[in-house]
Amino acid sequence: MIYLVVALIIGAANCVNRMVNVKAGQVFGTANGALINYLEATVLAIALVFITGKGAELTPAHMASVPLWVYLGGVAGLLAMVLIITGTPRTNVFISTILTLAGNLGMSLVLDYLFYEMFSWKRVVGVCLVLTGAAWIEWQKSEHAKRQS
Repeated sequence: MIYLVVALIIGAANCVNRMVNVKAGQVFGTANGALINYLEATVLAIALVFITGKGAELTPAHMASVPLWVYLGGVAGLLAMVLIITGTPRTNVFISTILTLAGNLGMSLVLDYLFYEMFSWKRVVGVCLVLTGAAWIEWQKSEHAKRQS
């Protein structure tokens, strides 16, 4: 049960993160907004490493021993951050969040299959329902805009 609560907190934190980074991108530019985010995260991560007593893991020898695929998380995170900063102002937070969720869910289907050999059509239907909901909301918004004109 605690992990479900943590997942909800992560979702809320991601939404706050998205909006703060969008605003930082608008004020400082996309690249600088992403850089500010990652510098802050780096400082906090280094502090966490020392707080947990794992400072030895920051040695160049240890960093070089980490498999390259592990660093793809940072690359994917940076790509996501730049796309969020660029795309969210052109849609809105709600639709951006729904589509981000749909992308997360879709990729989780792929990764669950690749790493754990798990697949379920029910999950595919769930992702399709989320996308249908996002499309319906956008359709309603455009219908409302047409009536206002």
